[in-house]
Amino acid sequence: MNIPAERLPEQLARGLAALYVVVGDEPLAAQEAGDAIRAAARAAGHSERNVFTAQGRTNWQGIFASGDNFSLFGERRLTEIRIPSGKPGVDGAKALETYAGRLPADTLTLISLPGLDWKTMQSRWFAALAKSGVVVEARPVDRAALPNWIDRRLARQGLRAERAALDFLADQVEGNLLAAQQEIDKLALLLPPGTVTLADVEHAVVDVSRLEADALQDALYAGDGVRFAQVVIDLRDAGEAVPAILWQVSSAVQLLLRLKLALAQGDSLSGLMRTLWGRDKQRAPQIERALKRLSLAQVETALADLALIDRQAKGLERVGDPWDTLLRVGMTLAGPDSGQPGNRTR
Repeated sequence: MNIPAERLPEQLARGLAALYVVVGDEPLAAQEAGDAIRAAARAAGHSERNVFTAQGRTNWQGIFASGDNFSLFGERRLTEIRIPSGKPGVDGAKALETYAGRLPADTLTLISLPGLDWKTMQSRWFAALAKSGVVVEARPVDRAALPNWIDRRLARQGLRAERAALDFLADQVEGNLLAAQQEIDKLALLLPPGTVTLADVEHAVVDVSRLEADALQDALYAGDGVRFAQVVIDLRDAGEAVPAILWQVSSAVQLLLRLKLALAQGDSLSGLMRTLWGRDKQRAPQIERALKRLSLAQVETALADLALIDRQAKGLERVGDPWDTLLRVGMTLAGPDSGQPGNRTR
């Protein structure tokens, strides 16, 4: 069975298949599909997880032999097989075809592939996988469908945009779904639930303080606490609104969290750097150093503190000043002690 990624939640609600194949070059759709399958697997009791990346010389028999062994504690398993090149080779093709014909019991298998050409989609190994499981296609969203895609995502945040605002956003992101999701997250942070006008979107996307706010992200990634504090103080003294500044910091922290979680799940750092887009792609060396400098726990704590800042800025939290909390978060992530060995964990 082949389904687009946006229909995956419906399929998962009907019950888990034994095999899922996520295929496609749309990073956001592939990431969300994988996350949804993992979450459903955990909810169904697949608590043991094995991740294999097939590249170069791969011991395919070793990968699939693990599925034939009984779990030490009798737990259900999630086996992930990632094939970044989309080409398993002769031995891998035979092994995948055989595996699809006798899927192991109590194991959910998730195979991740990039976009494949039509010839590969017709190969015996891919046909065998498609016959035995669910193929989830992580396809790009074309320009004509993008406004409705954005509209559905905004609705999840309690926002309803005018058609002119949807078209403006679609033109700005140029088909990049990761960029579109970032803008949606920004609007959800800046605006209360309700109608989103074209003026709202234009103000959020083309912010007057963008250059200085961008400097916050640069300082955070670079570990330059002094620069971070200087920019925050300048923006505060200039009378800028906290939510607009908070968006820039939240975007950086959310990106770091997404990458840290992907690393914890077995993704390669070099592969993750290739998924970056726009300004983030230009900052890849700084982001890579930040990932090595900061622990997952530090990033998760920072994200919780940013939620506190949002409540303080909206008057929902009476204790503390949002600017002071923002300075504390920045100094924690970019300050001189953020990279000390005693503060770093897995």
